[in-house]
Amino acid sequence: MLNVYSIPRQALLVARPVGIFDIKSAESLVDFIEIKEELTETGFNRFTDLTRLKEIHLTSADVLRLAARRRAFNPNNIRVKSAFLATDPMAFMIARMYELVLDSPRIEVATWRDLQSAANWIGVRADLLTL
Repeated sequence: MLNVYSIPRQALLVARPVGIFDIKSAESLVDFIEIKEELTETGFNRFTDLTRLKEIHLTSADVLRLAARRRAFNPNNIRVKSAFLATDPMAFMIARMYELVLDSPRIEVATWRDLQSAANWIGVRADLLTL
């Protein structure tokens, strides 16, 4: 299950996958982001909270494919930040793998273990990430 909302005034999209996160869930989230990117002329930062996951069913090949897809999709040249919050070691490792292989000139990714650090990096109040 995906819980996704945007805060237009902050140019921010927040995603909270819940339960089991697999390639189908990941692709659904990427589909949604790409549609929003095509519709949004000013760009937006992203925050993905991985703390509500019970399991992650992604292979390293899945992560590489997702990163390649995001790197290739370029509807504009607006630089954005994408923060992942991961307290579980496996979730943290997968988010870091994505961060390291993305190699996008327009999407800067960082993985955090605490909400406040992620909020500071994106440049928003932490309470906006917990709505």
